[in-house]
Amino acid sequence: MEDLLRQAEARFREVKPWRVLYEPGGEGSLPYAMEEAIGESVARGEAPATVRIWQGPRALVVAKKDLRTWQAVKAARMMKEVDWPVYVRQSGGTAVPHGPGTLNLSLFLPRPKEMKWNIDDIYRLLGAPLIRMLERSFGLEPYFGEVPGSFCDGRYNVVVRGKKIVGTSQIWKGGPAGLMSKRPGYILAHATLLTWIDREQAVSALNAFYEMAEGTRPVYIDTVATLASLVSSTPEEAGRLATAGLLEVIEEWTGVRERELPTEKERMAARAYLDRSLPESYGE
Repeated sequence: MEDLLRQAEARFREVKPWRVLYEPGGEGSLPYAMEEAIGESVARGEAPATVRIWQGPRALVVAKKDLRTWQAVKAARMMKEVDWPVYVRQSGGTAVPHGPGTLNLSLFLPRPKEMKWNIDDIYRLLGAPLIRMLERSFGLEPYFGEVPGSFCDGRYNVVVRGKKIVGTSQIWKGGPAGLMSKRPGYILAHATLLTWIDREQAVSALNAFYEMAEGTRPVYIDTVATLASLVSSTPEEAGRLATAGLLEVIEEWTGVRERELPTEKERMAARAYLDRSLPESYGE
């Protein structure tokens, strides 16, 4: 694992320049529309490669494929009635809980003209800062791996003691940089760390959505842990330490000390994309 982390750090240092966005709070669907706005800004060269550390509202966040049917859209509407609204993210995977008690990390890179990254490279680039933070700040021994029965399962979950605490996803959009394309491209990779969210409530909400949408209950509670359940810190302290530790690793690996907010142009674009982050815009 140490060799992998050093390789990821070296790749971070190869990318110049970086921009670091820090958004500790968010309401409604705007944080998810913002992902598309930032990605397009990076694709057009209006912003450099970007790291975004952020939090969203209490919600279930799904990929478009989870809303392919009207039954799924109806399920999303019903989840809103029990204070678990459903929002749509641009990347793939399955539903993930967000809100207080979670911490999100997003990477935005322009699609390269020459293939210098592959999907595995991007996942390692995404997960490595979180793994390093968990080692440094909490003395844990995290690793990449699958956890069957967990939410949004994949080979690049971040796992501690056999339990999933970070879900990851990514998407490559548009065309490669430097080529003629109606839509310049970008790579978006996204991770959600469960810091101190109520695990029982979150898993129950995930299963309720899928039961109404598909007739399945795919998430097993014993596959998932929160950071706070693995350390001696109080829940709120675990969240604060995780945020501070991740910001420290990102500063070290990118060389960027200044933390910014999205530009006004990005905020305007995100407001125009709000419908794309709402389940009512999908379904057959």
